[in-house]
Amino acid sequence: MKKLIPFLLILSLLLAACGGAAQPAPSQPEPAKTESAPASPSPSPAEETPSQEFELPIMGDEPLTPAGELPALSEETVTLDGIASYLRLTLPEGWTWAQAAGTVDGTVYGLWPEEDPAFKLELHYWPQRFGMCGTGVSFTDYPLPDGKTATLATEQIGEELMWTLILPESPDSFTIQFVAPAALYESHQAELELLLSTLQQGVKAQLDVVQPGTVTG
Repeated sequence: MKKLIPFLLILSLLLAACGGAAQPAPSQPEPAKTESAPASPSPSPAEETPSQEFELPIMGDEPLTPAGELPALSEETVTLDGIASYLRLTLPEGWTWAQAAGTVDGTVYGLWPEEDPAFKLELHYWPQRFGMCGTGVSFTDYPLPDGKTATLATEQIGEELMWTLILPESPDSFTIQFVAPAALYESHQAELELLLSTLQQGVKAQLDVVQPGTVTG
């Protein structure tokens, strides 16, 4: 009996080994499947948004300012007299003028568009030679209709523009000036240039000498 027990033990081990070899090896788990979101379909050429294109106007096709709004001259001529010479201007249409009282610094009178009296030019006759200086003042040449050159002095502080045209002595001293917002100047620049295009300075004949500061129309 003692010999039989070892024999049965060996037999059971052999049968266990054969049974293990007959069983197939466990299969590896399959990786989890992931589904990606479907890609957005690219637009077809027919669905693409056409690019916006603009044609720039060709200069000369249309006037920049309607003809009815262009400044025009009136028939009113204003003359400011000095001792030996005078300053003469022709007003644009819609402009008016008034003479101010004489001061120790000279004679002043104003010109302005009737619809916008905030833009007022001041014409000055100076009994003494006029001079001007300032830290922020810019001086440039300004050609006159008669071929002479005046001096334009400008300075802008904030929105206010100080503009002074110093005319060449003839032999008297005259200036044209204003202080106004720069935007107001820009809106009346064409009228101002038209006014200055009529500027005349002349020497009076001996019989024409009048009291300085006289304004004639």
